[in-house]
Amino acid sequence: MDALRRRGFTVVEVVTVMMVMSVLTRMSMPQMDEVLTRARATEVRASFKVVEEAAMRLSVENEPWPDDAEPGVVPPELVDRLPEGFSFDREQYQLDWEHWSLPGGMPDDSSVRDLIGVSITTEDRSLGVALMDLIPSNAKFELGETYTFIFATR
Repeated sequence: MDALRRRGFTVVEVVTVMMVMSVLTRMSMPQMDEVLTRARATEVRASFKVVEEAAMRLSVENEPWPDDAEPGVVPPELVDRLPEGFSFDREQYQLDWEHWSLPGGMPDDSSVRDLIGVSITTEDRSLGVALMDLIPSNAKFELGETYTFIFATR
């Protein structure tokens, strides 16, 4: 009869295992969120590279840089140079083409008359911070929910 009673687990054993699993799951969730945020930041960085390469093709072809555009809007000059279906309006963020004309040039270099870059606008602060950490550039800045990266000057 003792052999029949010892075949299963007691309620205490099952509850103990469930509590340990719960604690381990809770401990791993913040790490999982961080991994997902880094993955999304890597996706954004890849999108930046696609836009940068399209803009550089314009430059090589001696075409003028597109004018500044609204967030989420692909400049018409870039449409044919981007992959089909490439969008600046994404689920958790928007890309924004940046083109600043500086008639007097940069304060420390008057020959630099244009700054070209891409911004991301997102309400997800952790995504913006992860992106800032991911992109090694001196020409990057953040203002509110917008994170901007300058990749060319002229």
